[in-house]
Amino acid sequence: MSKKYYCPTCNKEVEMIAACGASNYFCKHCKRLVSSKKVIKKEEKELKKE
Repeated sequence: MSKKYYCPTCNKEVEMIAACGASNYFCKHCKRLVSSKKVIKKEEKELKKE
């Protein structure tokens, strides 16, 4: 089961890019890389809605 992560800029789902033990995320909507420290987890996104 894969976790869902979202872009901090546009709140769209991002694609995970894993290579050489490092993982980063790419937002297809913004067309930019998002670091693993700035990406929003699904749980955090749901808490912000409430």
